[in-house]
Parts: sequence; structure tokens; C-alpha cells
Amino acid sequence: MARTPANEVLTASEVAAWLGLNIETVQRGAKSGRLPARRIGKEWRFLRDAVAESRGIRVAGVSASEEDPFPRSPFEARSGAASAGMDSEQAAEFLRIKEWTVRSEANQGRLPGWHEGPRWRFSREELVEHMRRDEPQDRIRYERRRAP
Repeated sequence: MARTPANEVLTASEVAAWLGLNIETVQRGAKSGRLPARRIGKEWRFLRDAVAESRGIRVAGVSASEEDPFPRSPFEARSGAASAGMDSEQAAEFLRIKEWTVRSEANQGRLPGWHEGPRWRFSREELVEHMRRDEPQDRIRYERRRAP
């Protein structure tokens, strides 16, 4: 088994490398619910700690940076624009997806966030909680439809 990934949010290929599985196996596990995952746009994303917990892996030796670059709440005391949570660019970096996907998913109500003027804002806790929730429609929404 590979070393525990440092990122909190993982891609399917990172989970595959970490667990020593084929990427298709990881994607099937996410789709079936055997691996805790969330579909954001067309990409599966995994919380490192949730995957470790589901597989009985102890996560150790992962050192977080002293200053977390992602605001933890919309009211966290920070200077400048970060004082009101993450913007869509920071949320995209945190979730490791494209910024336009973050905005699109938020516009469609599939990603928790709020408008501050014309811009989307996101709370780190709400995004993590969203990733933790098990919602079967995530898996159903992207299943291929077969002809009868």
C-alpha cells in the first residue's frame, strides 16, 4: 500500500494508487457506494479520511500546513476577500476540479454555497460535510442509460 496522500480531497487515480487498486475498480466502488465518494460535475472526489475509515486504514504522518489556505468558515477572521469564506477559485482548488465546474454545480444547487454580490462563496466545513453525505442520487444521476 502506498503512502497516505497529503491532500484531504483525492481524485480516483490517487485513491487507486494509494489502495493499490485499478482506477476502474475505484470508480465502480464509488458508483456502487462501497467507497465513500461524491460526484462533482463529471469527476469522482473522495475524502481521504472517509476512505481510510471505510477501509480500516489509520491515517498517520499526514502533516497539515501551519496556516490552512482554505478558510474554515464564512466568519473566520482573515484579511481581505478570504474573510468571508472561499471564492470559487479557492473552492475549485480545494475540491481539485475546474472553477467553472464549481460555479456550475453551485448554480444548479448541487454544491453548497452562497452569493455575495455576483460571486459565489463557499465554506470549507459545508463542502466537507457535503462530501461526507451519502446521497444515492449522486450515483444514479450519472449512470449510463441502456436501451430497452
